[in-house]
Amino acid sequence: MSSNNRGRRSGSRSQVNVLVAYAATMLVCLLLFGSIALYLLDRFVTAPAEQSGEELSAVTEDETGETDYSFARQTVLFVGAGSEDINAMAILRILPDEGKILIVPVSKYTLSSAGGASGTLLELYSSGGMTFLKQAVESSFGVECSRYVKISDGGWKSLVEYLGGTSTYNFPEELLYKNQETGELTSFSQGSATRTLWGDDIRRIVTYPLYSDGERTRLQVVGEIGVSLLNSAFLTNSENIKSNLTSIFNTIFNNSDTDITSPRFREVSPAYEYMLDSFDSPASYRLPKGVWNESGYFEVSSDFPDELREYFMLNE
Repeated sequence: MSSNNRGRRSGSRSQVNVLVAYAATMLVCLLLFGSIALYLLDRFVTAPAEQSGEELSAVTEDETGETDYSFARQTVLFVGAGSEDINAMAILRILPDEGKILIVPVSKYTLSSAGGASGTLLELYSSGGMTFLKQAVESSFGVECSRYVKISDGGWKSLVEYLGGTSTYNFPEELLYKNQETGELTSFSQGSATRTLWGDDIRRIVTYPLYSDGERTRLQVVGEIGVSLLNSAFLTNSENIKSNLTSIFNTIFNNSDTDITSPRFREVSPAYEYMLDSFDSPASYRLPKGVWNESGYFEVSSDFPDELREYFMLNE
């Protein structure tokens, strides 16, 4: 074989080797970059779309073709509190599909336990904050609070302004305050309210220290004024509330200790809009059943948790 033929064959083998190496390199690169592209597609496109689909899938239609808003049912522990004290407290059960907001006023002097400690709800709140308070309320009343809100005085004032205040509340008795300048007693109001009550007015009413029947009357006041405020809002201010739902949420979120999140709010907003469009008097209240002991502390009756679950429609 001539040296020229051997050279040509050697050159051909070299070219083949180069082509094989090039093809292998291209294949590896395609596999590598393709895998990266698939990962990025799944991470930033497919997964968010599926997550969005999961959030939206909660809104479903029943057999009649109407939207089912039962997914937005929730039980909220609502607390108005300053830095150390509790002004008022209630368990709210919100049932958008039924058009109901059910209120159970809760006394801060209710006896309970949380975190291995026992005492009144106020004492447990003072020692363990909202974590202990939520656990204690759930323990005594036998219902799980899916969300909680501890709203400040400023946040409460803003919330009441959005709701439109109330002019339908009837005072249970005459409220007398001492005039700081003259020392004279001044009547805050008596009988039907002759003006719209706003945030500061309502706070003064629920924290009034001289009710003739003490804490028992205060619980009644919290229930009645809550019903009055909410039903007035639905009757006279529903369109304004519906157009300001996001602002109302931001007011609560920015002035509260709460575990309500923006994604959860966006998810349930259509249900609240449905309530505002469809119902005009959704709120009612029920006083807790129990015994006030000689020390002025409240012990929840052993059969009240079952009654509460029925009232809250938790047995369905």
